[in-house]
Parts: sequence; structure tokens; C-alpha cells
Amino acid sequence: MKRLLLLILSVAAMCFCVSAQNPVKRQIKKLNNIYSFINDNYVDNVDIEPLVEEAIRATLKELDPHSRYITQEEMEEYRNRSLGRFAGIGIRYMLHNDTLVVRKTMDNSPASKAGILTNDRIVAIDEHSIVGDTSLDISAHLNGDVGSKVMVKVVRRGVAEPILFTLKRDNILNSAITAAYRIGDVGYIAISNFSRPLGAEFYKAINSLGDIRSIVIDLRDNGGGALTSAIDLSSLFLNKGDVIVTTEGRNKKVIHYKRRDDKPFDLPLVVLVNENSASASELFTGAMQDHDRGIIVGRTTYGKGLVQRMIKLQDGSGVSITIARYKTPSGRIIQRPYEMGKGSEYMADSTRYIHPDSISFKDRTIYTTLNKGRKVYGGGGITPDVYIPAQEFQISESVRKAFSDAIFDHTIIELWDIMDIEALGKQYPTYEAFDAEYALDDVVLDVFYRRAGFGEEDITPTDREYIEVRLKAYIAELLYGYNGRHYIYSTRLDYMFKEAIVIAEQE
Repeated sequence: MKRLLLLILSVAAMCFCVSAQNPVKRQIKKLNNIYSFINDNYVDNVDIEPLVEEAIRATLKELDPHSRYITQEEMEEYRNRSLGRFAGIGIRYMLHNDTLVVRKTMDNSPASKAGILTNDRIVAIDEHSIVGDTSLDISAHLNGDVGSKVMVKVVRRGVAEPILFTLKRDNILNSAITAAYRIGDVGYIAISNFSRPLGAEFYKAINSLGDIRSIVIDLRDNGGGALTSAIDLSSLFLNKGDVIVTTEGRNKKVIHYKRRDDKPFDLPLVVLVNENSASASELFTGAMQDHDRGIIVGRTTYGKGLVQRMIKLQDGSGVSITIARYKTPSGRIIQRPYEMGKGSEYMADSTRYIHPDSISFKDRTIYTTLNKGRKVYGGGGITPDVYIPAQEFQISESVRKAFSDAIFDHTIIELWDIMDIEALGKQYPTYEAFDAEYALDDVVLDVFYRRAGFGEEDITPTDREYIEVRLKAYIAELLYGYNGRHYIYSTRLDYMFKEAIVIAEQE
């Protein structure tokens, strides 16, 4: 089959080389003729569909690293992700001892409205036992078309008989805001992606923080999303008429996306980024830096600044093809360099991990910011104003493995069943109070060590600090939601977070 594919591609390539004067459409017609001839006359029956798909993939692979073929399933997933939604019942869960345990019900979801609770065990879906099923199988049972019904059987601590819930699946909105709280007078908001409701979500989140003097926006590991969301978020901090981003392609006129109205927020701004901040994250970061609107802190961003057009094909699949490049307001190209057809080398490039002082800038165009004339760099990605080198928390391999194996999560599920969570919440009404006053007892630590398979005598003082902070943060999530978990972990162990807060306090 591979030889047949190579033959098709080779003949197609020869057809394109026959005459430089032939129109492109004539060359495409020749390729179609080849497929038609194979379909009608080849000695054996041939399934043309996978051949065509592989040919498309092979063609796009010879272009830039981000043009690609997208299956029907991926197209639907992409659509839902860009809208920040999926159709289901609205729970986050994990498998604990081969059983689905609800970790959280999402606000206003079918599950929360029906009364499903944290730590409920779902043992059957539509009379099908899911005990021992994989996460993939369970997701297939839980998710479905909007408006369709699904019945789940729940086992709950303290209730003798299983509880049956009949739920109507609905679009579940995934919030792009993963954390929003304040450290003294500094507000902090972490954004996981640039899904389309981001502007309204951010506006609501920042107003919920009350009277703050500055704001830190955390875009670390944010892979991007919709251009419109990057424009919406940027518009909250810029002046009327300010250019946010420019697109420029071979056959497209230059398009400037500008702020139309006056900015609603005059707060001093710190943007926290790392080497995995990409695409829409870089558009926002570049706009803030070029307009001298905020201080960029962290590490050089990924460098993905290509404009893709999604083309849906007749069978529901599609292709994402690069049609232009993004530029920051000062004219910097965000996309890092690549060679056509060398996607593997591009993906393996580690330049963005290197401290800027170690990079020769003689081949990188130097630009100046639009208001203060500060020096900034082009050539790929956004180089931060304040660079924070990587500092790995030195924990032992056994503790690192305990984290990767979700031992902390499994420990918390066990603790929920034996701790009086309601009483603990009354004793510590805020996560700040919980952080300052609550101390882990031997019961908590014993559950963890038993699950992890090692004892306190096997770990270092640094290991113990990490374990205790992690466990305390996870318990705080049970009491106060994700803000509690994020607050405790970040203020104690996240060095980039702590430096960003210090900078914001000085603004």
C-alpha cells in the first residue's frame, strides 16, 4: 500500500513538473485523474479514502510545521474547544480503585443541578457497569448529543442504597479562568486558554477581586486559542486606536486589528509567561509589551505566530492551512524560524529555553516599544522584560513518581471519606486562614505514605515540605475550590509566581 501511495505522489509530482506554463488547476486535474484511474482499473479493490488522507498529510508535511490535516472527530473537538464547551453531564472525575469518583461538579451543569456531589462513586451508566472500565470508555458513555438523556447509578457514603439520576446532557462551558484571587493589594488571574468567552469571563473575574492596585495575568502553559479572544483581552488594557496585532500574507492585504473603545482598566500589569505560552497568548503579550502597557516576566514564549484558515471538507474532515503571519504592533514577527518540510527539527528546537543573555541578537531584528522606546527583540517568540531562569524544586525521584502516579489525588479521595470536611470549613472560613493555621496531622500523612509505598524516614526535608504543601493545597481545594489549592501551592512553592507578585507590588 505504501508503494502505491509513493507511486501516486511521484506521478503527481511529475505531472506538476511537465510544464511550468500549465495552470495549477490542470495539474490538480491530473492528480484527480490518477485516483479515478486507480479506482476504476486497478487490479485489486482499493479503498481510496485512506490513500487520499495520507496524500494530504504528506503534502501538508512539506509545508510549515502548523499546517495539518484534521479528521472529522478532531474537527468537532476543535470546534468545541474553541467555544470552550462540550456536551456532557458536567463532572470532573478520576478512577480510584477501578471506580469512577466525582472530584467536582461544574456550576450550572446537569450533574450539579441534579445533586451529584464530590466523592460520589458512579458505578453504572445506562445500566452498564463501568467498574473497571477505562477513562476513554467512560467518557464515551457520559458524553453525547445535547438534549439526550443518560442514567447514572451513584454510590454515596452514608447512604445504604445506590441513587439513580437521569440527566439530560447539555453543552458544558469550560472556563478559561483557572484561578482568580488576590495577594494583598495585587490581583492574580491564571488563564488556561483563549476560548471565545474569555473577554467576558476575565472582566467578571477581575471585578470580583475588589479594589486592587495591580494585576498579574498568568499565561504560563497557555497554548492559545481564538484570535478574537486575544483581541478582546488586549482591548481591556489598551487605548482607543491602539493596534493589537497585524496579519500579513502573500495574497492578503495587511490587516490591523485595533482597540475601538477606551480601555476599562488602568491597573499596572504584569504578564507571566513561559516557553509553552503560544499563539493567542503571544499576541496579547506582544501587544502589552509593545505599547509599554505591562511588564513581561518569565521565559521566552513558544513562537507560534502563523495564521491558519480552517477549511472544512465534504466528509466533515478538514485542513488547517497557514495563510499569513502575525506581527506585534511594533512589527515583530512572532513565529520562530522554520524550514519547509522540517517539522520534526522545528518541534525539537530548544532555543526558547535559553536565557536571552546567552543568545546572539546580531541576527535578530531589534525593535523599540511604541511609547517609551525600549529595546525589544524579534526573531520568534516574545522575550520577557524580566527573565526568570528555570529552577526545579529538588524532590527525590520517589516523590516525583508519587505525583505523576496521582498518589496525592488518591489520598484526598480517601481523606474525604474519613475527615469531617464541613467542620473543617467552619473552623477555617477562608483559604488564607486555613493556610496560616491548619497543620497536617498523622492521619493525613499516614494515608499518603501508605499509598505511596514509602515512609517518612525515606524522604528528605525538602521532600517533606513538598508533600505537606501539596496535601494541604489539595485539602484546601475540597474546602474552597481550585483557588484555595492554587493559592497555597503558588505562595509556597512557585518561584515564578512569587517573583511576579513582588514586581507587581512595586508597580
